[in-house]
Amino acid sequence: MNKIKATLIYRMKRNLKLKDHIKIVLAIAQFPVVFVAFIFSLFYQDRKKIWLIGETGNDAKDNGLAFFSYLRNRHPEVKAIYYITGRTDAAKQVNDMGPTVVTNSFRHKVIFLASHYILSTHDGYSIPFLGSNWREFKRVYGWLVPELKFVFLNHGVNKDDMVDNTNYKRTQFDYYITSTNDEYNEMSSEKYGYPDGSILETGLARYDPLQDGESSKENIVFMPTWRYYLADKNDAEFVKSDYFKKIYAFLHSPRLANLLQKSNIKFYFFPPHHEIQKRIPLFDLAGTEITPINTESSNFSEVVLKSAMMITDYSSVIFDFAYLYKRTAYFQFDLSAYRSGQYKEGYFKYNRDGFGPICTSEDELISEIEKAIAANFEIEEKYAKRIDRTFTRRDNKNSERLFSVLTK
Repeated sequence: MNKIKATLIYRMKRNLKLKDHIKIVLAIAQFPVVFVAFIFSLFYQDRKKIWLIGETGNDAKDNGLAFFSYLRNRHPEVKAIYYITGRTDAAKQVNDMGPTVVTNSFRHKVIFLASHYILSTHDGYSIPFLGSNWREFKRVYGWLVPELKFVFLNHGVNKDDMVDNTNYKRTQFDYYITSTNDEYNEMSSEKYGYPDGSILETGLARYDPLQDGESSKENIVFMPTWRYYLADKNDAEFVKSDYFKKIYAFLHSPRLANLLQKSNIKFYFFPPHHEIQKRIPLFDLAGTEITPINTESSNFSEVVLKSAMMITDYSSVIFDFAYLYKRTAYFQFDLSAYRSGQYKEGYFKYNRDGFGPICTSEDELISEIEKAIAANFEIEEKYAKRIDRTFTRRDNKNSERLFSVLTK
């Protein structure tokens, strides 16, 4: 039964038209709740002055937190409120910074409708009405709050062909943050369909504090991304996948263990996606030289700063490491499967634009780690040049640029 349920959910998520129709129906069904919250919002003290900021609703470690921190420190006159739930360290941290609201609470709904800007790293999590993304909310209830605008803070750099999921017809975002000139040109292209002025090349807010932090060369971190086509697999099926087998074999390699012991380097397994996070126990890392990191209890920026080298397959988090001229490598053992089952190649070509060597086998990757350790993790000149070409600005003013756009 669980297998059937998982398969149905997966198919629904991949069927964009069906998913869109369901979301519209859910949005319409919530009219009584939306309308009551709207009436309350009419009497809210700071109506049309609020900047409602957040991420996935239960965390604070990405561009939402970085921009909220910037506003609280530099522009306390802005009525900024952060949406977050739970009695977690993250919630306590944000509560100490400034005003917050509990995610999906009735007060969240009222503040949402009383806001001037919604700023989030994610779409659906920021909308406090069941099943709605910004597009569905805007289509059904835009007439209630015509001046409300959505600012997509982003949670990485878009490098693949993502036109099916991120074109303007699907998102309806008022502003879309990009970090590089190539990304800006891609998202501004006709195929994505965004109105003039919607795509902003301000840079990610989380990059600003990275340059102020103290970097070190103590650790190596491995951050493979998820495979959407494995979402409907149970654990027994997942461990039979080539994806699991390749990563498991690498993490349990005797050659890697000997290298880490000899060099006294710490190695962390930090997959950023929640789907693989919940499957970390399957990798059986107890007693190995590998330490898993839980995304819920960690600070991504601290991981970046404390790591001397980052290894990924296709995750855009590698841009954060490249931004600081950190040593990187790609472990791409399933490129054709990834391209056919997940994202098509976009403007970013790994052989031409990548920030590190591409390894397709376990032995090749471990040899690259040996090479990096021997070089004290110094980045090779050709990759440094690619980074310079990618990031034309490193001025700690990403949040400032966004603030200027939103207040002009």
